Amino acid sequence: EYVNLLLQEKYQHQLEEWTGLTCSDIVFDSTVDNWSQPKVLNKRIIGKKQLVFLFEDEDNEIFGYYLNTEIIEEYWKFNETDEKSFHFTMKTKDERLEKPMKFEIKDLKWGGYALLEKSHVWLISLGNINLYKENKKNESYCLQSKSYFNYHEIENALCGKITCRNPYTKKRILVIQMK
Repeated sequence: EYVNLLLQEKYQHQLEEWTGLTCSDIVFDSTVDNWSQPKVLNKRIIGKKQLVFLFEDEDNEIFGYYLNTEIIEEYWKFNETDEKSFHFTMKTKDERLEKPMKFEIKDLKWGGYALLEKSHVWLISLGNINLYKENKKNESYCLQSKSYFNYHEIENALCGKITCRNPYTKKRILVIQMK
């Protein structure tokens, strides 16, 4: 029920359809959890699998990453995932995309994730999404590498911004446990 209060029903149903799982618990919510250092997020996600990382930016775009495999405690390295992991876009500014879209993973290593430690400016890296810590939240970016994910020939599919020259500002981060 807690998930229902934070995630619109239509987005919850879409995530459940794509993953074949049910939205269960909120693991992390940037409106209440400290995201000034990776430590809090890492503690909540290490050892877990089947997690949705959902982001809302200042333009009210909603996009994210589904990680199917278990997060292992390894830092400064891209960890491989599996073919069930994917990027997605739920809502776009000015209805750039007509409907929610799923972007299938192509490169299991570089489409995976990287945990970072306290000294780094990033909070976490998830496929083509690089999240900065709270004090640099306006510098997060999506690289949208077509060799890592299938973006169906859509130029600015993921977050409306194509490169790190066009960063976005995070408004909210939710991590949802799927079961």
